[in-house]
Amino acid sequence: MRTEALSRRARRSSVQWSEHRLRTWAKRCPGVVTSLREGGDELLTFFLFPKAQWKTLRTTNTIERLHEEFRRRVKTQGSLPTKDAALVLLFSLVASGQIKLRRIDGWRKIAPMLSQRNTVAA
Repeated sequence: MRTEALSRRARRSSVQWSEHRLRTWAKRCPGVVTSLREGGDELLTFFLFPKAQWKTLRTTNTIERLHEEFRRRVKTQGSLPTKDAALVLLFSLVASGQIKLRRIDGWRKIAPMLSQRNTVAA
């Protein structure tokens, strides 16, 4: 019951946010508006999570940072002969602390929601 109420609230927030943005961006960026209309719910799934997590879920900064740092390290290697060699390098850089990953604030609240969604999807 609580999950259904949360979903209804999230959906309302999503629709309100979407409609407001569509009106705001319609003249300046019609491509963005088209994308939002076509992708709809799939683009705005972060509304299903607690509001404190929205910024973390919308951005890809952590992934971009990891990718940038990994590419920088690979340049010094010259080449990596196999996919396994690339994975070994990546995991060793993370394990040794040379690439630092930031913990997502409030991840304990997100984890149960993700596992619940994965169970439903399977």
